[in-house]
Amino acid sequence: MRELTSLKTPVLASTVMSKKLNILKYPWHTSHDYELCKLPHNMILLSNTHRRWNVNNRPIPDSVEFVNNINSRETDLMILHVDQWTWHELDKRLLFLDYRDRYKKNKIIINHGCNMVDGCSSEQMKELIGDNFMVCNSSTAHKLWGIENSRYIRHGMSPEEWPQTNYGRANIVVNQAFSKIHQEYRKNDAVFEFEEKTGIKIDWLGRDFKFNSFDKYRAFLATSSILFSPSYASPNPRARTEAMLCGMVLVTTNCHGESEYIRNGENGYASNNMNELYEYLEFLYNNPDEVRRVGKAARKMAQEVFHIDRFIELWQEVLSQFS
Repeated sequence: MRELTSLKTPVLASTVMSKKLNILKYPWHTSHDYELCKLPHNMILLSNTHRRWNVNNRPIPDSVEFVNNINSRETDLMILHVDQWTWHELDKRLLFLDYRDRYKKNKIIINHGCNMVDGCSSEQMKELIGDNFMVCNSSTAHKLWGIENSRYIRHGMSPEEWPQTNYGRANIVVNQAFSKIHQEYRKNDAVFEFEEKTGIKIDWLGRDFKFNSFDKYRAFLATSSILFSPSYASPNPRARTEAMLCGMVLVTTNCHGESEYIRNGENGYASNNMNELYEYLEFLYNNPDEVRRVGKAARKMAQEVFHIDRFIELWQEVLSQFS
C-alpha cells in the first residue's frame, strides 16, 4: 500500500496563535459545526435565525455560547455558509446576504457544495463571495468554483468518538437525505437500481432509519458493515468518514480525491463506474471475512487521514491570517 505521507497531520509553524478568537456564526450543518467547535477559540452561535442546532444529531458542546444578535458580543470574525443552491434558494440567500453585508469585520465563508450537477455557476458564486475568503470541502469543488481567495480543508473528526463495528448486521447502508429535490445530486436512483438488480435490500439512513441522539446513531454504525455512497457531486460527505472510522467498508464514487486515500480491495472501493460499484457491494455482501479485513484497514486509514488534529491545524493556519 502506498504511503500516505502527504496526508498525515502537518506541523505548521504558522498555526501557533497567541490570541484566542471570538468567532461568530449561525448554525448550519450540525455535524460540521460540532467539529468546528473543537477549535481552540470561543465559538458564538446566533440563536435568532431560522437555522438551529439539531440536538438529535450532535450534543451542544459546553463551550458554545448563544447570542441573539451580532452586537450581543464583541467578536473578531464571522463564519458564514453557502452551498451551490444558495443563489436560488431564497431562505439561504437572504440569510447569507444579510450577515455578509451587516457584519463589518473579517468574514470566512465555508462553501459546502460543488457545481458539478446543479445549482449556481462559478460566476454567481463569485458574486456571492465577493472579496471574502472561502473554504471548500474538497479539492474538486475548490478547483471548479475557481475563486482565487480560497482553499480547501478536508474535514476531520475525533477517532475516539467512533466505536469499532462488530459487523453484526451484515448490511449495506446508504446515509443521505431522501427528498423530492436534489435527487440527481445525491444519485438516489443508484440505490433503487442496485436493489432491483441484486435483490439485496439497503438500509437507508435518512429515509427508513432516523435517530434521536448521537449515541443511537453511533450504535447503529457500530453494528453495520458496508456504506454505499453513490453521489458524484457531494464533496466529501461526512457520513463516509463516520462509517470508515467505525470500521465499515466504503464503496464510493471517485470524484473528490477519494483515490488519494482509498486503495481498492485494501481499505475500501472507489470507482466512477456504477456497475463496478454494484459488483463491489454484492461481493462484500456475500463475503463477510473480506468486510472485516477491508473494514479494519479503512478504520486505520480514516483515523490518520481524517483526524481532528489535522482539521484543527489547517483551520488554525487560516485563522492565523485574521488574528
